Amino acid sequence: MENIIIGIDLGGTNLRIGAVNTKNILVQPLILKSECIANSSSPIYTLCKIIDEYLHNTNTTHIDAISIGVPSSVENDNATVICTTNIRNQSGEAIFSHVNIAKNIKNYFHVPVFINNDVNNLMLYDTIAHHLEAKKVLVGIYIGTGVGASVIINGEFLKGKNGAALDLGHIPYYGKKDPCNCGKKGCCECYASGWRLQQIRKEYYPDSPISELFTLHKTEEPLRDFVSACANIYAIMATIFNPDALIIGGGIPEMKDFPKEQFEREITASVGKDVLSYGFDMIYSTPFVGKGIIGAAEFARKMLYKS
Repeated sequence: MENIIIGIDLGGTNLRIGAVNTKNILVQPLILKSECIANSSSPIYTLCKIIDEYLHNTNTTHIDAISIGVPSSVENDNATVICTTNIRNQSGEAIFSHVNIAKNIKNYFHVPVFINNDVNNLMLYDTIAHHLEAKKVLVGIYIGTGVGASVIINGEFLKGKNGAALDLGHIPYYGKKDPCNCGKKGCCECYASGWRLQQIRKEYYPDSPISELFTLHKTEEPLRDFVSACANIYAIMATIFNPDALIIGGGIPEMKDFPKEQFEREITASVGKDVLSYGFDMIYSTPFVGKGIIGAAEFARKMLYKS
């Protein structure tokens, strides 16, 4: 019987689910809107029903584990979500806040369940896809609905004392006061994120589809400023960690006609001189919708191997 893991990539916008075999081949992926979880009166139960329905529709009768990536820091128990800032219910509350979601899902399906930060799962996929396993220091930043970061040092994720490290989207931009979804003001997500790009479109380019913004307007000041704000985040992290490689990912850098030349030029101009003297590779994340699912499955296999 083939060993199958159900991988889930629960993002701020989309929920992706799929079965992954031992060769990291994704079978029959399904994409839903994350609002189906956000608007539920019982998000964990709804998530279980989505998994159950997927198993039924794909005739999957046996699984080894379920692995879920969430847009949040996760406690070091690999089970407890700290706070899903970018997925909120109709009352404006984060759907998961200091909640052990693995426990209830495990009780429902009677298999091991692992929860990981979604960006860590993306980094696992990109590390494998680009053959970076032997590198000493890897830094990944993924700008989608929000901003997520992952750091791998000597093969291990940097997670912090409790698992809350690298909440990059909510570091403050000095002197900035725009309100953030998290309740603070001036967070970097207010200036470099998918929801900021939506604000720019609404304010400056209401007649342009968001998918065409860079194609039509990338040389104009609002978008040039936006790209500069994105580049600044990467430059800060490169300066701090002196990486072998900087992984550039998320829905924003993967957009059609994203101005990579301006973006890379501004990263290079802003990185600290000592780090720049040694250099680092800039590697764009593989544009594949299933990478968070496969990364989640890979994380589960690592955890099962450890146990």
